[in-house]
Amino acid sequence: MKNLIFIFLISGMFIRCYDTPYVQGERIYNMHCQNCHMDDGSGLESLIKPLNSSDYLGKDEMICIIQAGILDTIIRGKDFLPKEMPSFEKFSPVEMANLVNYINNRWDKDFKEKTIIDIQRAIKSCR
Repeated sequence: MKNLIFIFLISGMFIRCYDTPYVQGERIYNMHCQNCHMDDGSGLESLIKPLNSSDYLGKDEMICIIQAGILDTIIRGKDFLPKEMPSFEKFSPVEMANLVNYINNRWDKDFKEKTIIDIQRAIKSCR
């Protein structure tokens, strides 16, 4: 009986470890994006654009923006103070895929997973 309880508890811990898709993407987001875009993707009033309602969700342009950075002041007709988003060209295609899939999975209702090949293709088209 003790063995069954032990197995049950251990299996619950392993299941809990994998209940969030794109764990690496979440870690990258928390490390590099959350300070500005917030945990809920809402941004910071008129300073930082929201991700949770971004026009770029699910689009290759998001990959280009993450890769190259951007200086932009308008989103969906709302003015934002000019603020430059830094480039993250150091991300590998695997890291970029995990980050983009995490963001899209979290806030895009029409989420479709991006493969590493999709990411590499999008990065080539950014140049």
